[in-house]
Amino acid sequence: MNEELGFRCDHNQGECRAKFVCHLDCFAWVKRDSYLPQGSHGLKAVTKAKLGYDPLEVNPEEMVQFAMEKPQTMASYSVSDAVATYYLYMHMFTRSFSLS
Repeated sequence: MNEELGFRCDHNQGECRAKFVCHLDCFAWVKRDSYLPQGSHGLKAVTKAKLGYDPLEVNPEEMVQFAMEKPQTMASYSVSDAVATYYLYMHMFTRSFSLS
């Protein structure tokens, strides 16, 4: 893969890298730089703690029932995760480039 595409896998770190690709791993950033307690590295917890954004939460045991009875709630839940991911990514992206 390195010779043909320029990707080199580092099996010690569990990631692949390339000189020409900018890859921002939000989860790695959270584990390394967020200073949140262990167990608080999930999308919802990080979004609340770092961005002050409170994404919609749905109890996993109620998801199937909500999907059948309240599809709009499940759609909002999916969009909430997407918005949380976007804002976390943008926060990390601007922070990583402003520090360098």
